[in-house]
Amino acid sequence: MAGQLSPGDREILLRTAQSRQTAQGVAIRARLVVDCVDLGVAEAARRASVSRATAAKWWRRYLIAGMGGLDDAARSGRPSASDDVVQRVLTCTLDEPPPGARRWTTRTVAEAVGVSQATVSRIRRRYFEPGVVAFGPDLSPSIITYVDVHPLGCALGFHETSGSATSLAPAPAARVDIVETIVCAPLLCRQPAMSDSGEGTDATAVLRRAAERLPSRQAVTLVVDVELDRAAQQWLSRYPEITAHSVSREGWLRMVHQVADAIEPQQFAELRDLQRLVRRARSEGAREFVWSRSSDSSTSDVGTAALAETEPSAGDILQVGRGICAAISAGALRAGEIIPVRSIAERSGLSSRRAADVLAQLADEALIDKRAGRYRLPVPTPRDVIETYTARGLLGTAIARRLAAARIMLPPVVDAHYAELIRCDQLGLLPEAGMADLDLQDELARAAAMPRIGWMFIRLTLQLRIFVTIFGLSYRYPTDEILADDQRILREIRRHDPGTAVEAWRSKIDNCGRFMLAHLSAIA
Repeated sequence: MAGQLSPGDREILLRTAQSRQTAQGVAIRARLVVDCVDLGVAEAARRASVSRATAAKWWRRYLIAGMGGLDDAARSGRPSASDDVVQRVLTCTLDEPPPGARRWTTRTVAEAVGVSQATVSRIRRRYFEPGVVAFGPDLSPSIITYVDVHPLGCALGFHETSGSATSLAPAPAARVDIVETIVCAPLLCRQPAMSDSGEGTDATAVLRRAAERLPSRQAVTLVVDVELDRAAQQWLSRYPEITAHSVSREGWLRMVHQVADAIEPQQFAELRDLQRLVRRARSEGAREFVWSRSSDSSTSDVGTAALAETEPSAGDILQVGRGICAAISAGALRAGEIIPVRSIAERSGLSSRRAADVLAQLADEALIDKRAGRYRLPVPTPRDVIETYTARGLLGTAIARRLAAARIMLPPVVDAHYAELIRCDQLGLLPEAGMADLDLQDELARAAAMPRIGWMFIRLTLQLRIFVTIFGLSYRYPTDEILADDQRILREIRRHDPGTAVEAWRSKIDNCGRFMLAHLSAIA
């Protein structure tokens, strides 16, 4: 690579790449620039899983504009949401949901704020980005022991329990809803995009407040949104029972899913009460809030609480999805029609009450429609296909990279699904081949052991199953191409090459999307 970095420039780039105070995109680009100089554009691009053109672009921008060239440029097209809209969307969780709603959804938030559901989804993806590890400590399994919201700095306290390891399945939606309110409590006194400059903050004061309120001699992990300067580190050395980790304010809200996945289910009832307290503080206009779990509190006191957060299981959701597909194939259900709960329950082997709960969750997640209190089968549009494949492409990229980089051995069920694909190809069973392909992809998602990303991917698979069934036999994604794409993905994963595994996955998604869109255009 032509050009060199001065020792000072290199130090700034490396510090930027490693700092928690740096926006994730800028940190990645800073590392990319260093790699371009040290390793060349091709190798730097491979390590960052970007194209050579992208790597070269950021190197050129750095040469022209220095560190400022690594910032995101203003984008054309759809204007970004205003700060006021972002604040109102993110603070809905601090208010009680609308009458009749169990919790906030993208639909109810959109109605309350007066924006589209797509805008709400974009804002939530930006601030609650799934799969991003916001901080270092492993909190599994833990209980929340301390919440402190203060203009000078905020903190969350956790105490590790002796419970069993958390499940690979993500936390139920009811628990995520409660944790979201708790993690968003700092929005009582600040804007979500407030600068990470550190001005006006005091790490030592945040730590002192925690020490005064937490039970003495109990080990606790504190996550704070202020930088732990030298004075704070010295203070911590006198309190060995307290371990502290700093999280940037930009990354704070991204803790939601990580915390929800780690929290002991037995604390559910207690945290539900905490959610009510946070919402009461919001209704009273409070800018400060503090809560501490007393030393004699015990999760055994709420042993029945786990029953309260019961949500439809993964098996129930898949059964209902297959029941819907069976009804479509039998001609008993068409796009846009009302989904008959009793009929779907019979096809799914579930009770009507359980099937209704699953349909309610699918509607909350916008996988099916709900109008005038009735559930309806969606009518796929090109936009639906694009959004689904875009989301699956991004999630699948993380899954493929994880499987290859972590050298994870693929389970035998993956090869079993691939063998089924070969059988379907030989017998000309096109619909069955498509479903076997989706089964194989779901098993890859499970094997990656990335609960949040894997679960979202599997939900999108359910949506695809419904789309493909609605399209019927007119949809033709040649099985020989399915086989070739899947064979390449499995080969690259087993070669443990993240770059080529990701490239193989993206190629498959492009092929799938092209066939789906071509079919939609033909029948439009």
